[in-house]
Amino acid sequence: MRPTPNPQAARVPARRNMAALVVVLSTSLSALPACAHESQHAAQEATSSARHDGFEPRPRKPGDLVAVAVRTPPAPLPAGPATVRLALTGSPGVSAVEVRYGTEGALRVDAATPATVPLDAQRRAVLEVPVTVLGPGVHYLNVYLRANGRNSAFSVRLDAGENATVRQKRTLPEEGGFIVLPAQETRSGGPAR
Repeated sequence: MRPTPNPQAARVPARRNMAALVVVLSTSLSALPACAHESQHAAQEATSSARHDGFEPRPRKPGDLVAVAVRTPPAPLPAGPATVRLALTGSPGVSAVEVRYGTEGALRVDAATPATVPLDAQRRAVLEVPVTVLGPGVHYLNVYLRANGRNSAFSVRLDAGENATVRQKRTLPEEGGFIVLPAQETRSGGPAR
């Protein structure tokens, strides 16, 4: 014969487990605002200093330990050497940043780029990345950062040559009127005769 289940006895261990889970979650969640505050503070520092120097701040992802601002040469770039400048601002506790590069398109990163960048006392550094544009088009410099065991990545767009520039919309002639475009009439039986 089976013993009759006691619903009260089954609830006691479940309540203990739930209480332990609440304690673990509350201690874990209390650390999150401190991390968020550090990231926000580093982002504000990077944004204020970068805008004064002509750098454009990059959007940050949650968990990024390094804020980045970029200053690219004006487009369209001619074929040949160019320099992309990066302003790095680390969160508290970050003293150096490992940097790697990749490219897309007709672009080459020159060998003189540093692999590890030390940050100064304000946790800042400006990095000059020498690149060579090999041909016209839209190219991307991919930058991979690693600081305190965390990784982040972003791309910098470089426009080179006439094909990469944004063409302006043509406006109607000042006199008004119509623009005549070539056209060919077609019928269900084939082209018009």
